Amino acid sequence: MITGVSRGLGRALAERALEDPHTWVLGIGRSGFEHERLRLRACDLSRPEGLPGADELRPLLEGAEEVVLIHNAAVVEPIGPIGELDSAAVIDAVNVNFTSPMLLTNELVKALGRYPEKTLYISSGAANRVIDGWSAYSATKRGCEEFFAHLAQRALVEIVNPGVMDTGMQVAVRAATFEGQERFHALHERGELPDPATIAAKII
Repeated sequence: MITGVSRGLGRALAERALEDPHTWVLGIGRSGFEHERLRLRACDLSRPEGLPGADELRPLLEGAEEVVLIHNAAVVEPIGPIGELDSAAVIDAVNVNFTSPMLLTNELVKALGRYPEKTLYISSGAANRVIDGWSAYSATKRGCEEFFAHLAQRALVEIVNPGVMDTGMQVAVRAATFEGQERFHALHERGELPDPATIAAKII
């Protein structure tokens, strides 16, 4: 079960997982891609009321010998100083980065009647350091790390910081204005942003 499989790291993770002929992927997000063993449950993670609940997940997971949950979907916006942030964008960030991962995990455990064999939370270095203008992203990532630290007391959890890579998130970062942004532009201009497929292979 992987969130955000339409593009970027989420798609790369799904494609890598599907290289195993015994693996099926349940994609959670707005869209997916064509594959005979990918099943998409379309929903908008910024609207948690539309997430699948335990009763819906239970038949989708029936017969699975092992369940791995990968929380990948995230938004970096809004970027800017506190006091100038768009309120609707803050709410979306909290829902996508924080509320939805917690609710999906809770409903999945409920559906299974046990913990997944492994849970991966794709976090960020921003969860543990201040980057100018990234307050919403940093706070939601750090909050979710704490949630999964609690889950790790009872289940197998990996919190992964994949680093920067060539995804749509980096496009959004380069389009914003904040102190220290030059580093991200320089990485792009020098061609030093890794391909998501390379990062996905390491994570899987």
